[in-house]
Amino acid sequence: MPSPRHYPRAFAFLALLLRACAESVLEPVNTRPLEPPAIYRTWWSEVEACTGVTGRFERVRWLEADVIRNRDEGTEHVGAWEPPHTIYIKADRLMYMRGVKHEMTHDLLQTRDHGSPTFRRCGG
Repeated sequence: MPSPRHYPRAFAFLALLLRACAESVLEPVNTRPLEPPAIYRTWWSEVEACTGVTGRFERVRWLEADVIRNRDEGTEHVGAWEPPHTIYIKADRLMYMRGVKHEMTHDLLQTRDHGSPTFRRCGG
C-alpha cells in the first residue's frame, strides 16, 4: 500500500487518466449554430421520462456539422455530445429521432458511457 505522502500524486494521475479516457474522439467539421426544431422539445421530454432525469432544454448548446468524424476509426457519426451541454448533429440527419435522442441521453445522464442499462434503454 502506498504511503500517505504518495496520495496527492496518485490522485493527480488518476484524474489525468480518467480525463484522457473520457475525452471524445469525435470531431465535428464545419459547425454552425442550430436552432433546435420544435420536435426536439418533445423528444427531450420523452428522454427525460425514459431516464428519470430532468434537465433544462435551454441549457443545451446546439450545433450542426457537415461531418462528425471519429478521429481514431475514420468513421462518421450522426451526432456527438460534449460536456457539459453541447450537442452536435450532422446537418443531413437533423430529424433522425434516434440519433438526436441518443445525444440528449448523453446530456441528461452527463456521461459518454454507453454501457449503463439506462443508457442502453433510452439512448439506443
